Amino acid sequence: MSIKALYEIKRQTFLQGYIANPDRFDDALAFAHMHRLAPIFHEVSVREEHGEDPFAEAYWIDAEFAGSVTSHLDKLWKAENYEDMAFYKLEDKFGGYHNKRMELVFVLEYTRISGRFNDKTFEAIEADAPSEANNLDSTFSPEEVYFD
Repeated sequence: MSIKALYEIKRQTFLQGYIANPDRFDDALAFAHMHRLAPIFHEVSVREEHGEDPFAEAYWIDAEFAGSVTSHLDKLWKAENYEDMAFYKLEDKFGGYHNKRMELVFVLEYTRISGRFNDKTFEAIEADAPSEANNLDSTFSPEEVYFD
């Protein structure tokens, strides 16, 4: 069985558990699995045990992309450089016009749901953003899970 097939089994099982018992699961991790995003803020013990994420090749949005976006945002946040946090500036830096737009939106939402950064950060991102990114999710719930 391929690693992608194993990840899909893990993903489906996790999301079914999340729907049944949401208080026992982290909303941000559920969001990451929902969107096949590398859970860079979660599952650290798995990466430590294996030396890497065993499901790395199965994610639609890989850890390198998610990590580079959050590291860049962290630098801007520490410098209080809210102007350069505008969505279109982030989009230019991480793929260009429409190239990785939804990947960027999902990483930003995962970051927000995880409780990273402050409201001012996300207000700065949303202030100059297309419709897909002008109201980034700050929560995730079982009612939002769907199986494709």
